[in-house]
Amino acid sequence: MNDLTRYQLLAKAKVSPAAKLLYSYLMDRAGGRHGSIVLSGKKLALEVGISPSTVRRNLHLLQRIGLLRITARYSEEGIRLTNQITFL
Repeated sequence: MNDLTRYQLLAKAKVSPAAKLLYSYLMDRAGGRHGSIVLSGKKLALEVGISPSTVRRNLHLLQRIGLLRITARYSEEGIRLTNQITFL
C-alpha cells in the first residue's frame, strides 16, 4: 500500500489520532499492509511516545475494526511471549 492509499484509509477510519499513528508506524515497521511484526507494547509506547495503556487500548480498537490481528505467542514451555501483530 502506498502512502496516499494509507492516508486515505486512515482518514476514513473513525479512530483516535493515537490509533492512526500506531497503525501507520506499525505498518512501516512491518514493511507493508500484508506484513506482520513482533513488538512489545512497552517498546512500541517508547518508540511512538505514548503510554503503554494507550498502545493497548488502540491496538485492540484497530483489531476490532478489522485493520489488524493480534495473536498471542507462547514458548514451548508455555511462557507468554510478545504478541504478533498482522495487518489484514
